[in-house]
Formats: sequence, C-alpha cells, structure tokens
Amino acid sequence: MKIRFPLLLPLSLCAASALHAEPIVADRPGFSTGTYTVTPGHFNIELGFQGASGSRTVPLSNVRFGITPVTELAVQWGGWQATDGTTTVGDLTLGGKYRLLDSKALKLSLLGSLTLPSGNGHPADSRAAPLAALLWNHAPSGLFGMFQIASSNQLALQTSLQTAIGASFSHTAQLGSYLELFADHPLNHAGNDSVMLDGGYAYLLDERTQLDLHLGLDVNGNAANFIGFGYARSY
Repeated sequence: MKIRFPLLLPLSLCAASALHAEPIVADRPGFSTGTYTVTPGHFNIELGFQGASGSRTVPLSNVRFGITPVTELAVQWGGWQATDGTTTVGDLTLGGKYRLLDSKALKLSLLGSLTLPSGNGHPADSRAAPLAALLWNHAPSGLFGMFQIASSNQLALQTSLQTAIGASFSHTAQLGSYLELFADHPLNHAGNDSVMLDGGYAYLLDERTQLDLHLGLDVNGNAANFIGFGYARSY
C-alpha cells in the first residue's frame, strides 16, 4: 500500500491557531490530505521516514508552493525504499490543490496529481498514475476526511476507491493529535479491501516548524502495520 502525504490539516489548524505570521499547516502525516493551501509567495518542505514489515522508506518528500489564495502546486518524491537488502528508488509526483469551499464550518478542496514512472520499483513500461480526490474538514466537530480515486504504476492501470474519516484533537497551543480510519477498495483488478487505523501526534517547535510521530495498524489482515515520523517547515 502506498501512503500518500497524506494530512494533519485539522490538527495543524487547531495547534496553530494561537500562533502568528505564516504558521505551518502540513499535509503530513495521515492518509487524508488536508484542505489547506499554502499562502501565495510561500512554500512548505515536508519530509518523513516510514517503516513497515521489513521495509524502510526515506525521505518521503513533499514541496508545496502557494500560487493563488486558493491554489497550490506540489512536487513529491517517494524516496528510497530498502526491503530485504534491496533498495528501490521512488517515483516523482506532480500535483495541485484547489480550495472549493472555505466557509467557517465546512471546508472542501479538490486534489489532483500524476505520479510519473521515474523510479525503478515497477515494470519498465509502466504508465503515469493519476489521482483525484475530494477533501473535507468540518471545523466545529474536528472531523475530516476524503474520497479519492487512486491508481498505481502498472502496465494496465489498477485503480482503487480510497476513503478516510478521522478526528483531530488539540491538547495545547503546540501539541495536537489525530485518529483516522482509512479503507482501500480495488475497482478494476483482483484484490481484497484493506482497512487501516492510524493516528499520531504533531508538535509545533515554532510557528513555522512541525514535528510529527504516527502509527498505522492493519485492521483486516490485508495491509501492513507501519510507524513513521516527519518534519515540516514553512518558508
């Protein structure tokens, strides 16, 4: 299972509310990417490490650029993955996010990306893999989630419907946490549904720097447990 940069938008919004200037609002570290877009003229650098069942991936990388008040562009890299003594190079992904609705209670954003077969962890003739998502966040309740169609870099594109729902919690002005349920359902290929429960913490070192720690648990035996940590910085 490929974990996308995935979120901590609602958590980051809660934790950053007491800070000033350009506070960091990272897409790390969950499955659901947050609705927030980077302020025009600024950019985020978000890096992470993840370990799962004999594999280690580093650095999961996401650089996000603010283009307009409601639009951002992003460049992602899957890093190096070491599994059983073999190291593969991850792919590059180009994407963008658009804030569709930004009311006080409900926020909606559209996300689109294209993963290029630039690494060596798939067949040589693999195709570029598109992804499209609707992201949502209900501020009064702290609930958030997504609906997305994702595909993988294969000779014939394999698509899945992926959904997530979660809740965020603010403990102090610097510390927040989240809990999320993620499901992956194959659409045009054989395979079983997978369900993951993940959660974690994020800590703001200052208004522009976030650290995170997260853990994912396989619910139905069709995925792999994982643990990871990350760093995000706003410029």
